[in-house]
Amino acid sequence: MSMTRKITIVAITTMLLASALPSTAISPASNRSQHQKLAIATTGLNKAGLPIWSTNINVPYRSWIPVKKPGAVLLCVHGLGFSSKSFTELGRRMARRGFAVYALDVRGFGEWMKHPSESQVNFEACLSDVESALRALRKAYPHAPIFLVGESMGGAIALRATSRYPELVNGLVSSVPSSDRYAKLSSQLVVGTRYLQDKNEPMNIAPEVMNRATANPTLRAKWEAEPTNRMKMTPKELKQFDDFMKGNQDAAALVANTPVLMLAGFKDKLVKPEGTISLFNELSTQDKLLMIVGDGEHLLLEENQLSDELTQLIVDWINNEAHSSRPGVTAHP
Repeated sequence: MSMTRKITIVAITTMLLASALPSTAISPASNRSQHQKLAIATTGLNKAGLPIWSTNINVPYRSWIPVKKPGAVLLCVHGLGFSSKSFTELGRRMARRGFAVYALDVRGFGEWMKHPSESQVNFEACLSDVESALRALRKAYPHAPIFLVGESMGGAIALRATSRYPELVNGLVSSVPSSDRYAKLSSQLVVGTRYLQDKNEPMNIAPEVMNRATANPTLRAKWEAEPTNRMKMTPKELKQFDDFMKGNQDAAALVANTPVLMLAGFKDKLVKPEGTISLFNELSTQDKLLMIVGDGEHLLLEENQLSDELTQLIVDWINNEAHSSRPGVTAHP
């Protein structure tokens, strides 16, 4: 990496900015999980009562869609153990600001758990799901910029998808995508031992994920009790996760032209902020911004952890990038 490249780092606290954008009406039917194709009408609302800006996506997803034509589209990918439901608050906030928001279930999580043949983690299949969703959204919103949004595991998936399909992505918001975790060696030893004993026997990852993701015991209990979350995974799946995360550095180097906003929480006890900073430095794109949230824990975007101040900063960044033409993508009006 060239040492002359400009790197922008912004540290924020909870009182830095106040939200000032007007609200936009949201269809009451749009906040729900979609498991079947949605017919697109030419005017008004379709038969399901959804705005005409809904689209066909062939994997389990949730959507939060403004009634008016959206100025930008967000496709969100959740973290390890969670599901598309974890983006509910982000979806509502962004839809009120005129963005269409879609959140996919990663293979092995959410609605996929109800299908035995697809209930195991599969990152290559997930990347194909993301590509298919991006192409469907491109057709449904031909003049709107599309941003990939991901957190933790989802941040890494979004990063990898951006490196593979740059022509489909106008911008990337990647929160704590690093593989540099606290107590990583001890965790790998435990998984390795269990793998040798029985690689297909599920093990409880809640203590590792929940206890380090937040210091709030009420939040931990809530996350663990949520039926759409999955906190038992096999050593085989956890090894696949670890192997996938090792490819983050290479993926970052391949992001050459896409604008990137990368986030990290200063109080994160699961993923080291230094790891995210290192990954940020590997990005080849000149258009990149790193935000370190001073009081942020591991989850900054999911599970109602999104603050007003961070919301406003993300909205401002997306709006700025949405009105900029980038090499390899269609210009927007």
